[in-house]
Amino acid sequence: MSASKNKRTEIKDTIENRDRIHMVMVLLTVVFIAFSVGILICIGHIQATYSVPAKVINLFRPRPDKYIEQPKRGRILAEDGRPLAITTPLYDIYMDCTVRKSEFEEIDRKEARRIQRLKDQGKEAPAPAYKGAAAEKAWRAKADTLSRQLARLFPAKTASQYYTEIIEGRDNGKKHVLIRKNVSHATLNELHTLPLFNEGKYRGGLIAEEHDERIYPYDTLARRVIGYVRETNRIGIEGTFDYELHGTEGVEWRRVTDDNKYIRDFDSTMVKAVDGNDVRTTLNIDFQDIADRALRRQISEDPQIRAGIAVLMEVKTGAIRAMVNLSRDTIPGSKLWERDNLVLKEVGEQGSVMKTVTLLSLVEDGYVTSLEQPIPTHHGVVPGYNQDTHILDYERLTGRSEITVKHGFEISSNYVFTYLPETYYGAQPQEFFDHIYAYRLGEKFDFDLDGLGTPVVNRPGTPGWSRTTLGTTAYGYGMSVTPLHVVTFYNAIANKGRMMKPYVVESVEKDGKVLKEYGPSVLNNICTRATADTVTRALKAVVDDGTATRLKNAKLSVAGKTGTAQVVLTAKERKGNPDPYHDPWGRKRNQGTFVGFFPADDPKYTILVTVYSYLSGQSFYGGTKPAMAVREIVDNIYAIDDTWSGRIASEGTLPTMEARTASADAGKTPDVKGFGLMDAMYAVENAGYKCVYEGSGHVTAQSPAAGTALKKGETIRLTLK
Repeated sequence: MSASKNKRTEIKDTIENRDRIHMVMVLLTVVFIAFSVGILICIGHIQATYSVPAKVINLFRPRPDKYIEQPKRGRILAEDGRPLAITTPLYDIYMDCTVRKSEFEEIDRKEARRIQRLKDQGKEAPAPAYKGAAAEKAWRAKADTLSRQLARLFPAKTASQYYTEIIEGRDNGKKHVLIRKNVSHATLNELHTLPLFNEGKYRGGLIAEEHDERIYPYDTLARRVIGYVRETNRIGIEGTFDYELHGTEGVEWRRVTDDNKYIRDFDSTMVKAVDGNDVRTTLNIDFQDIADRALRRQISEDPQIRAGIAVLMEVKTGAIRAMVNLSRDTIPGSKLWERDNLVLKEVGEQGSVMKTVTLLSLVEDGYVTSLEQPIPTHHGVVPGYNQDTHILDYERLTGRSEITVKHGFEISSNYVFTYLPETYYGAQPQEFFDHIYAYRLGEKFDFDLDGLGTPVVNRPGTPGWSRTTLGTTAYGYGMSVTPLHVVTFYNAIANKGRMMKPYVVESVEKDGKVLKEYGPSVLNNICTRATADTVTRALKAVVDDGTATRLKNAKLSVAGKTGTAQVVLTAKERKGNPDPYHDPWGRKRNQGTFVGFFPADDPKYTILVTVYSYLSGQSFYGGTKPAMAVREIVDNIYAIDDTWSGRIASEGTLPTMEARTASADAGKTPDVKGFGLMDAMYAVENAGYKCVYEGSGHVTAQSPAAGTALKKGETIRLTLK
């Protein structure tokens, strides 16, 4: 029965069955082909039309970050191209004290495991060779040598201190131990040669983090003129010309790689940074150094001097060649520093240096036709004004009742410079004040640097005007100006009446090419050449016979004026005293000034020096410390400026040159004065004597003197200069 059942279920291999199977296979093949074609069509459609949403993209790729590339700040240059401010890369040096520590520990752990396996296998285990401990010991020995080298390079710490910090950092797992900040590239190269550090970052632990730093090669010289830029303050050239110096920032998009490094995202746009332009100044750094040293020498030892300034201006152009601003803080005797630009900001009454303003006006208007013009002395009294005791001394010493305008200017008489304006301008005071404004002393003019103070002039019609304002203004009070206004006025006299605008920036440059050029410009023509010559003669007389005789024998002739002024005190300083210039104990604040130009007959430079005192009982006069500082500045400029150095004429007669030999009688010292060292030694030793010498140059003295009896073999001492 089972055989019958198997017979019924057996499928016979017939043609009919084969055709049926073939049809099924064909059908399945067609279905699979159609399905494949459909997939290909969908892929093509996706490729052609489909865009992946941004949200999906961000899930599969890191988001690019915006990186701001900072431009390199431009340089500030002296007139001859020497850098006053530059940007340079500096490096903060750190040390990864943990380098190779885990490697050494792993070596010893492997050795310990090897020994343990041998023991577990019942084998005899050798003595463990802990090479890691030996390597660690060698590393620490190198760290000790490194510490000694670091102490040599950076002596702020001892070798012991450096070693302690490194080992403590290693023991405590510190990867960023500070070694030194702001290291130059040259020093970084030297660090790369030291033990451990010469093995690279990952074996020696040296980490150098680069950053740009603003460097001032001449330290504090002209520091207030050069200035700085901070978040809340912009000072000097750095601040005023920041838009030129800064440059343009660049933008780059970066993305993070799988190993956490940033690379540029090439799918994003990029804008390269443009470095800043250079600013060339008018400053002569040698003159700046001379002026700074001279001023410091005069005021540094006197704790009662609060500040001192010096300005050197080129007569023909108005270019500022030096500008020094030294001041202390509120504590007398504290360190002098370039804290503030007093040349621009210190608005105050200037004292007798303003008498030149009065004299110039009187001469220009024809009221004073000669410096020898006499005026009556009247015992030094002009009604309504304080008596001038200098006139009483003059009357007593000379027995005269008249004084010339020139002599009144020489002795800086307040009486003379009250009498003259009251006599000639008393009916029309505005005529005198019109001159003040023509001299640009009554207004703030344009200057390269921000911060120039605004003058205050108590002219007719203003609240500060009174019956005596004309006279007090004429001798230096009642009008407040900045030192820059004063030196600009005197420079105009030196320039024969043409007032040049002072400037401190010469040009803006890029890679040596001038982009913008600044230069001389005229503010005003304040007087005729004849008037300027007359006033110059009066200024020369002040140096020759007046209050500035300390400058009489300077290497270059100087013309100028001294001035001493009392400074108006604050209400806190006066402590209720109605006198604006004194506190209840009679103390005051003084300023002493000398301003003038040199050489007097053909001026090249105008100079101003002013010192300011703390509140004290002392007086500081323009003819003392300021004049002495000017004398030193003039003498030193003479020594280095080839305008006046001894030049050999193109034509001339050479002096007759005659040979000279050292002659002496036997047993007497030869005369070798004027000889060079080799010739002198030859003559002395040839005569049978020993020779010793000091100095260099030519023989200026000898001991014993020439012709002195001396035994053979004794010593002659020579002095050379």
